[in-house]
Amino acid sequence: MLRRIMLISLAVFIFIEWGPLTNERSKYGIAKGNPFIKEVVLTFDDGPRETGMQELDAVLSSFDVKATFFLVGKFAERYSNITLMLHRQGYELANHTYTHPRLYQDNTPHIVRQAERCDEVLERLGIRKTRFLRPPGGHFNMKIFNAMRRMNLRLGLWSLNTADYTGRPPEEIYNLIAGSVRNGDIILMHSGTPNTVEALPRVIRELKRRGFTIIRLEDMWNGGRT
Repeated sequence: MLRRIMLISLAVFIFIEWGPLTNERSKYGIAKGNPFIKEVVLTFDDGPRETGMQELDAVLSSFDVKATFFLVGKFAERYSNITLMLHRQGYELANHTYTHPRLYQDNTPHIVRQAERCDEVLERLGIRKTRFLRPPGGHFNMKIFNAMRRMNLRLGLWSLNTADYTGRPPEEIYNLIAGSVRNGDIILMHSGTPNTVEALPRVIRELKRRGFTIIRLEDMWNGGRT
């Protein structure tokens, strides 16, 4: 009897998480991957920055890890050489608006323009239009959904926030990830944060030791839809 109850509960869970609702949710975006697959995504917001990007790339490259960078358009434009370096290295570059405003407080035309201007910067650099938009702070509402539908964009959110932007020490960043990471997590970090760069080698080694594959957000999205 107990086994039957457990099987029914598992079936209900799979139906809710990965059944018909998957197609509905995919209209809007992704905040977490498949809980049954040992995959995670490392994402970095608010770049590119003037400093710290080469060091971040050096760490990721040394482990052959392809991360996803959510770029602020005005910085991608200002530091175009760094943007192009990230592109050449094979990282996924996605949209984090042009000026990093409180997007949920804007009207729909302004939201569209913020996303368009970021995409335009990337396209002028020869980088293909991204699939994902991450609103600053992760805040979203129906106005943002409406703007994204116009642009055929999807929300690229996260499930594990390191809060590294607060000045959290490297040891705390490592402990938070090591103690909380689960299958399918999308991990939020920030570009140009020295403590994150310092913590990252240990983080990556621990993820790999536990058998996690580190992939880009687009790879997780595509895997989740097949």
